[in-house]
Amino acid sequence: MAGGSRGIGKQLVLELAAQGAHVLFTYVSNEAESRATEEEARRVNPYVIGMKANIGSKEDMIKVFDYIPAHFGGKPDIYIGVAFPKSIFAPTAYMTEEGFDSMFTAVKGHYFTLQKAAQSLNNGGKIIVFSSGAAAMPQMASGAYSGAKAAIEKFALALSKETGTQQITVNIVSPGVTETDGLVAPKEMIDMLVAQTPLGRLGTVSDVAKATLQLCMPEMSWVNGQVIQVNGGIL
Repeated sequence: MAGGSRGIGKQLVLELAAQGAHVLFTYVSNEAESRATEEEARRVNPYVIGMKANIGSKEDMIKVFDYIPAHFGGKPDIYIGVAFPKSIFAPTAYMTEEGFDSMFTAVKGHYFTLQKAAQSLNNGGKIIVFSSGAAAMPQMASGAYSGAKAAIEKFALALSKETGTQQITVNIVSPGVTETDGLVAPKEMIDMLVAQTPLGRLGTVSDVAKATLQLCMPEMSWVNGQVIQVNGGIL
């Protein structure tokens, strides 16, 4: 799993560990948070490893996939792409090239990680990538972010048409406004989006992780090429 030391990724590690899955998750810089996630997950399942790797580096992610057979006893069954650098919101007139590049380096990384996942998973495996409601409903100051997430969605949807002979499904989880430490949108934007959500609240990491967990189940093998909106029914 790309990303897992905090937020939705961390909750997914805990949910998967509780189901008995052997989990390898990546982190970029915060080793302390990674080790804390490992420790918490290992209370119920010893087969959880955090590995330093950057989704923006093709070489890093190849090492992750190559690590799995030697240390987990076989090829992976599931790949989940949660990782994304700090989301940057700015009006188009004020977006810096540095900010733009930081997000689109991750977009390129997701593409080649999906390539490696398709080459590496067992037949019948599952690929799940994370997008955002902003991909379908851009807001003010979210142009670059929305475009980055939309690109990742399209990579995954195209891949879902290409892996049928391996019986590998590819789906997208698109959370609504979710309460995590990565939620950096302006308060006015958050308030507006909550007001448009019929359930009238922010999502939680548990809401998103539990929905994602369902896509990992064998019973979901006929669900393919779908964008699953985990968003409280936002209008």
